[in-house]
Order: sequence, then structure tokens, then C-alpha cells
Amino acid sequence: MITIKKIICPVDFSGLSRKALQYANEFARLSSGKVFLVGVIENDPTITYSHGLETERAEAESKLTSLIDEENMAGIVADYVIYEGFAEECILDYAKRQEADIIIMGSHGRRGLKRMILGSVAEHVIRRAPCPVLVVKENEHEFIK
Repeated sequence: MITIKKIICPVDFSGLSRKALQYANEFARLSSGKVFLVGVIENDPTITYSHGLETERAEAESKLTSLIDEENMAGIVADYVIYEGFAEECILDYAKRQEADIIIMGSHGRRGLKRMILGSVAEHVIRRAPCPVLVVKENEHEFIK
């Protein structure tokens, strides 16, 4: 029997990451598991932050707590963390630290030259994840309603 108790769900506050969060929420309900949210502030030295990383972190934390309330996830979300760095590295690090059973995340599907050079975050996570990864796509068959 497969036991899913620790579900990692990266959140970037897009519609697609909210959809992935709904999947994580449903998996948690069905398996009596817990969801661990990961927010990432991309710490890119080529970007000038208009109001600093501390403000970015505070805004992300505020958005995460609001999202938990909006999605009615009290009791389901066990924890959340906000990392600074490259999204795929942060997600993988948190999944390893939490000894995750599954990662549920959205895939925005970069196309063209950008994908060729950078790849996608989901693609990088899938290749190196310490556990199974469920990738939620924008235009897919809905399993939850």
C-alpha cells in the first residue's frame, strides 16, 4: 500500500500553482496527509529589487498565509517555507529535508529558446526528485472538482 503523508507543493501564486495546491489538498484529505508549501524568491543578481529581499520575503509570507486561509486548508497545511535562490534547487532541498512522499506542482511549459536554454523548473525537479512528482498542467483533464 502506498502511504502519502508528506506532500510538497511549490507555490508561485499563479493560477496554475493554485490548481496544483487543490490537488495537494485533495491528496492530503484522502490520505490523512499534510501539505508543506514552498515559496521561492528568485535571488537573481541581475535583477534589481525595488524594495529589497526582506520586503519580498514578507510579501511572500503574507500571500502564503492568505492562500492557506482562502483555500480553507487549516489543519491540512503542516508548514510552509520561503527560500531565496533558484526554484528547482529550493524545492528539491525542502523535499529532501521533509522526506517527502510526493511533490505536486504546476508546469508553466516554457517554450522555444527559453526552454532550450533554461529548461523548466518542473523538468529539473522531476529529474532529481527524491520522490514521485505529480505535474499539473493548465489544460488537462480535471480529476478534482
